[in-house]
Amino acid sequence: MGLEWRVVMYYLGRIAWVCGVALLIPFFTSAAFKDEATFSFGLSILCCILIGGAGWKVGDLEEGRMTVREGIAITGLAWVMTAFFGMLPYTLGEHLSFVDGLFESVSGFTGFGATTLPAPELLPESVLLWRSLTQWLGGLGIVVFFITLLPKAGQNVVHMYEAETVGPTEDRLRPRLKDMTAALVLIYIALTVMAAALFAACGMNWFDAVNHAMTTIGTGGFSTHSESIAYYDSIAIEMAVTFCILAAGVSFALYYRVYVRGWSALSENTEFKAYLLIFAVGTVLLWLILWRDGIYGPLESMRYAAFQTAAISTTGFTSADFDRWPTFAKCLLLFLMMVGGCAGSTAAGLKVTRAVLLLRMTAAHIWQRMHPHMVVSVRMNGEIVSPGVLLRVGLFFFVYLFFIVFASALFMLDGVPMFDAVGMSVSAVSTVGPAFGSVGPTETYAPFSPFVKSVLCCITLLGRLEFFTLLVMLRSDFWREHRGW
Repeated sequence: MGLEWRVVMYYLGRIAWVCGVALLIPFFTSAAFKDEATFSFGLSILCCILIGGAGWKVGDLEEGRMTVREGIAITGLAWVMTAFFGMLPYTLGEHLSFVDGLFESVSGFTGFGATTLPAPELLPESVLLWRSLTQWLGGLGIVVFFITLLPKAGQNVVHMYEAETVGPTEDRLRPRLKDMTAALVLIYIALTVMAAALFAACGMNWFDAVNHAMTTIGTGGFSTHSESIAYYDSIAIEMAVTFCILAAGVSFALYYRVYVRGWSALSENTEFKAYLLIFAVGTVLLWLILWRDGIYGPLESMRYAAFQTAAISTTGFTSADFDRWPTFAKCLLLFLMMVGGCAGSTAAGLKVTRAVLLLRMTAAHIWQRMHPHMVVSVRMNGEIVSPGVLLRVGLFFFVYLFFIVFASALFMLDGVPMFDAVGMSVSAVSTVGPAFGSVGPTETYAPFSPFVKSVLCCITLLGRLEFFTLLVMLRSDFWREHRGW
């Protein structure tokens, strides 16, 4: 027995309708601002309705028919389908070509934050809002929003949730999946409202504040200005954005635990403490390098060091042209790109939990070599980590590095310089955005060939879904055989 296509089509049809509902927001914004994008958004909504209707017509839902395989197929195909819908306003409005529009959409939903637009401020306000909204929706996860909005989301959809929110460990907030996703969405909305209010209080106009709040909490990095946060040249705004970036990089499950158990949950969480330590050490090292080399004065060095340490590991916002910084500073930023934020946050990358576990696994192995008869265990949050989890962490690290090397080789084949190619690969797999050289903070991805942009789309989707959800779909027996699922 093969894949239950009728179940897959049932859910894909409804996800298409959810995309149509999301497109109503920029549609009404366009109508309010009376810009030229109303028609393109209306046509995009019509496409969502028609494709959703087709899925509803041929699809069928019967309890118990969704297995892990259907969950993976729905999640993987939903991300591809959503990227297509996200591209429509760009191409139908003739703002971008098909390839560039698809790249912009994938970059938005995955939180990559790279752009092909040389001057986003020239776009209609409704299109700018859609760019930001794609990062906000993709930050928490398309499936998470879908489960929350679906009236009758049974336990079968847990396979969809697990395919999208893969991580080193399981972190369930509530026994019922729908209650858990609702709690995540409420936390997400609260953080976004807080960020928008804070940015507006620091001097942004409300339109910019709302857009940057969505792309900050979604850890995407799209800005309404080509200069990113550097456009404002405001210490207050940079401090506010830094605080919100750090907040978005914390596990949402930890916020819920703080709400339930109090502030002691923070001091007991190993990953949170490591996350703050990485930020502090990275900031101090960058500050010393920038000050020592005379790039900035002591106070300016601290200002830019703190902002870029936070931003480069999650959102990809820029407040300075760090491509002109010393080589060691750029290597440090590259390391921060790879680590990313906490597991269970909207940030991508290797994740702090995995970095901590890799270090402790290495230390445990060294200790065991010194004491062969001693049983050495790896602990996290005071508990012993199972060998299965450690194996998955090691496997993920290998695949993560493999795709960085593989993508770098493909970029170099197309003529991209080696350091630029490596930076671009790390940035794409970790969904950061800017890198160095030809993709530095003052550059766009517009000059690259369709081949490079297509590879970037693929590896950012792989990185956002942490590889295995999409890789398993490449096996021919995934689509044919039912045995083992």
